[in-house]
Amino acid sequence: MSDAQGPGESGPQTQVPAPPPSSPPPPLPPTAAERGGMRALFLSLTGMLLLFLPIPGVALIGLGLLVAAVVTGIRARRRARRILTRAPGAIPGIIVGAIGLALAATGIVLGAMVATEFSDYQKCRSSALTITDRETCQDRYFPQIEHKLHLPKGSMDRYRSMF
Repeated sequence: MSDAQGPGESGPQTQVPAPPPSSPPPPLPPTAAERGGMRALFLSLTGMLLLFLPIPGVALIGLGLLVAAVVTGIRARRRARRILTRAPGAIPGIIVGAIGLALAATGIVLGAMVATEFSDYQKCRSSALTITDRETCQDRYFPQIEHKLHLPKGSMDRYRSMF
């Protein structure tokens, strides 16, 4: 055996140093289920906020967002269950959305119950020329609204300044 190098051989063999320990791999982007859960929570909170703003027409947008929150939350939960992962924010989004929808439905039913009395009250108030005339409208229509909603007499008196 000779010490002469054969074809394809190069000088003395040295070991290549091992690479330094690397940092952990970057986290994976959120899955569709995780994004859907957070989206449902965001939609439900935004819908609740818009539902109670006293700006005409904005409550309808809030109502639409609440429906979208419940649907998105349910879809995110189903998707998460199918791929065996979790959907953070989906259940709170569904719950807040359902509570908002229940409150909106209650408001719609109550509004429908007293719509004629409240409309007549608004007409009376718009034709009133003095503060006394406005108070007369309240004295005439507030008891009718209280009776329709089965409220105790005088329970709407604390809301005189609002209407």
